[in-house]
Amino acid sequence: MNNQQKNDAVEMAQAKTNIADRKADIKANPFTPTGKGGKGGVPLTMTLSLTANALSDFVVAPRQVQLVLGYIHSLGGTATVQQINEVSVKATGDMTWCRPNGDLYEQTPQKIMLTYITKMKGGTEWNKSNGIKALVS
Repeated sequence: MNNQQKNDAVEMAQAKTNIADRKADIKANPFTPTGKGGKGGVPLTMTLSLTANALSDFVVAPRQVQLVLGYIHSLGGTATVQQINEVSVKATGDMTWCRPNGDLYEQTPQKIMLTYITKMKGGTEWNKSNGIKALVS
């Protein structure tokens, strides 16, 4: 092996080390989001299951929540918020993520759940006349 080949081999080994170090740096990124801050929120990993009375009580909820319940049903009765978001993008017909007039909602299911999750879980009443109705657990 001549000097040039030795230098090339050393440079190649250093390049491989640099790549491995960079991959390790990326995996150990100190700026990985913690999910904390703002108003809190509904994490994408939260799992929601339909309650036994969801079918009889869903009419108390606004349309967006009713759609979310329909998405959970289509996913077998239990789903993560991420799965619900994904279904909302693909839904068609009566289950399209839109207003009754056909205009698409601007917010994702995850965003609307920020407003409704406590009511959906039976923590507060939907309104004075309908009271508390837990639709998911």
